[in-house]
Amino acid sequence: MNSKSVALSLTLMFLAISIILPQQNILSEQGEIIEPPQLNYYANSPDEFFNETQNPRYALVTRPFGLIEYPNKANPSIIVYNENLNIIANASSGSTNWNFSLHSPGLSQILNIVSSKYENNKWYFQTLPTQMVEGLYDLQLNCSTGDDYQTHAVKIVEDKTYPFTFVHMSDLHFPAYYEDFNTSDVNLVKIAEVKALNPDFVIVTGDIMHGPTRYFLDPSNDKVMRGEIQLKLALWALDTLDLPVFLIHGNHEHSQSLMVPDIIEDNWYKYMGPIRYQNFTFLDWSMIGFGHSFPGLTSEEFQKVDQILAENSDEATILYYHHFDFPQGNGQPLSFLRRFPIEVTLFGHEHVEQLYMDNGILYHCQEPLFNGAFTEFTILNETSLTVDSQTFTFELIPYTPPTTSKTSLTPILVIIGLVSYSLVKKKKVKA
Repeated sequence: MNSKSVALSLTLMFLAISIILPQQNILSEQGEIIEPPQLNYYANSPDEFFNETQNPRYALVTRPFGLIEYPNKANPSIIVYNENLNIIANASSGSTNWNFSLHSPGLSQILNIVSSKYENNKWYFQTLPTQMVEGLYDLQLNCSTGDDYQTHAVKIVEDKTYPFTFVHMSDLHFPAYYEDFNTSDVNLVKIAEVKALNPDFVIVTGDIMHGPTRYFLDPSNDKVMRGEIQLKLALWALDTLDLPVFLIHGNHEHSQSLMVPDIIEDNWYKYMGPIRYQNFTFLDWSMIGFGHSFPGLTSEEFQKVDQILAENSDEATILYYHHFDFPQGNGQPLSFLRRFPIEVTLFGHEHVEQLYMDNGILYHCQEPLFNGAFTEFTILNETSLTVDSQTFTFELIPYTPPTTSKTSLTPILVIIGLVSYSLVKKKKVKA
C-alpha cells in the first residue's frame, strides 16, 4: 500500500472513530475548546431523568405493543355518550373469552361487546361503556390468547361542539443537549403548559426522541444510551399531558445511526405497532396522519392514505406528517396535497416556525417543543379556524376523481387493416 493510500485510510479511520465514540470536547469556529455542560451525562434508566416514584404509570406507558391495534396511546378514540367504541385486536381466529374494560384514576368500568367479527386476520369489535362518565381512560383487554393494556387510549365526552381546540407540537428530541440546556427540562415545562390549556386533543408530528446523542451514556460501557430508553422517556413524558395524543413518527424514530447501539426502527414497531397511518374525525373535520421513513410509505400504505383522503373529501381535512419532502426528492405528502382538496397541513422537521396560505391550503411548520414552542388551533366551525390571532376560512371544494380515458380500439384496427391492405396490394403490383 503506498503512502497516499495509508494516509487516506488513517484519515477515514479517524473520522469514523470521531463519529462513533462519545466526544467530550467541541471545537468552536476559532478552534477553541468548548467545554460541554457540566451535568451528569450518564444515564442507564429513565428514573435518572424522571422521578419514577412520582410517576408510577411508567410501567404501563412503556408496555410493548400487544393485542390492541386500535385505539392505542398514539392513536386514541374520542367518543360521546352512548357512542360505540370500535376496537381492533390482533389475535387468532380461535381466541375466546373476550373482556374489555376502561380505567381512570377515579373509575373502572366494563365495556359491553355489541358485535364482533373476524376478518383479514384481525378481530373487529363494537363495544359500549357501561357508565357514561367524562374522562380519559386506559383500555385493557383480556382473552384466551393473552392480555394488553393501552394508556390514554379512550376519551369519553358528553358532547362535541364548536369551537374546539387542539395543540400542534413537534420535534421534542428527548433527551439531548442543545447549546447549554437539556431538551428534557424544557419539554417537561412546555408539556405542563399544554396540559393547563386543556385542549380537546394534541397532534405530535414526530421526532419525539433524539437518537444519536453523545451526552447520555450507559455507565457500564460508555456507549450512547439505547434508542429504546429514549423512546420510552418520550412516551412517558407525553403521557403526563393527560390528554388524547395523536402521534406519528419522524426521521429520528426511523433513521439508524452508528452512534446508537440498537435498531431505532425496531423500537418504534415494538412499542407503537405496525400501522404508520391514522385517521380520525372530530365533528366536521377529518384528520389524517402518517409517519416518516425512508424510502417513504409502502405502496400499500400510500394507497390506503389515498383512499382515506378520497372518502373524506367532503369534509375539511387536516393532513399531518413529519416532513413534506420525504422521501427526499419524491415528496409523497406533496402528492396528496396536489391531488386532494386539503385545507390544513401540519408538519415539523425544519426547526422553524412557519404559518402561511398557499393555493387555498394553510401550511403550519411547528418549531421544536424544546425551543419552547407549540401552537394552539381553535376550530370555529366546519370551514374556519383561528391560529396565532389570525382567522382562516376555507372553501370546501369537492374532490373530482381523475377520469380514465378509454381509447377505442376500432380506429386503430381500421388503420392497421388499411396499412396491411396497402402493403399486400403493392406486392401484387410488383409481382
